Amino acid sequence: MYLCIDIGGTKTLIALVDKDGKILHSVRFATVADQNIFYASLLQQIRVNFVLSGIKAASIAMPGIIKRNQAVWLGNLPWQNFDLAAQLKQDLGRDFPIYVENDANLAALAEARLCKGRSLYLTLSTGIGGGIVEDGALVKRYLDFEPGHTEYIWNGEKLEWEDIAAASAINKKYGRLVSEIDDRDIWNDITERIALGLVPLITSLKPDRVILGGPLGLMLNAYRKSLRKTIAEQLPSRINQPRLHTAKYADLSVIYGCYYYAKLKQARH
Repeated sequence: MYLCIDIGGTKTLIALVDKDGKILHSVRFATVADQNIFYASLLQQIRVNFVLSGIKAASIAMPGIIKRNQAVWLGNLPWQNFDLAAQLKQDLGRDFPIYVENDANLAALAEARLCKGRSLYLTLSTGIGGGIVEDGALVKRYLDFEPGHTEYIWNGEKLEWEDIAAASAINKKYGRLVSEIDDRDIWNDITERIALGLVPLITSLKPDRVILGGPLGLMLNAYRKSLRKTIAEQLPSRINQPRLHTAKYADLSVIYGCYYYAKLKQARH
């Protein structure tokens, strides 16, 4: 069995997954900004809700930049040099390996591990994260890929892309969840916001497919046609437009990515 932990900007999901990829049990709780309070909550949730005997490995997904199995910078969370794996290993008193990787990278692995060619995965959620998979494997040179923090000029202001086009930015702009939007003019505005950062990514990376996750990515059917039209208008003629897909694992992409990543790491040792 595998203990899989998805730490997001607003929520954390812990799941116990069996060897065949079936989720046996899961719990969800709020991610708080204070690192010590968060860690205490995480440790308590694991101890109270999960039996750790029989676990082969744990896999942790965190937003931001991961170096040497440690989170060195977490973007929307004010944590730095957070060696969560080492702390858990000590406090849980277990000898199973604990792997840490960027959350969008792991979601990308889950979504595109069976795909040929290049896949660009983007999560449009609290922020905008991304991962790149080539012929089913994460691309090493893109493991620090942070598309949401690229700056653009929007309505005369220099802003990061995630402050323009993440689901949280749309919620703030229109005062409602993206799942509650049914106004065509709003969806056209959202399309322009997404295309602002997506077209340059397609131009530089030339992916065969773009997979969209997160609350806004899962609403793709509401704006797919307008996004394809906008991309076609803005994309250089020499670049082929990639196929657009919604994440098949929906809000569990990261958890499944944790599971597949742990299995891959174990197979190499």
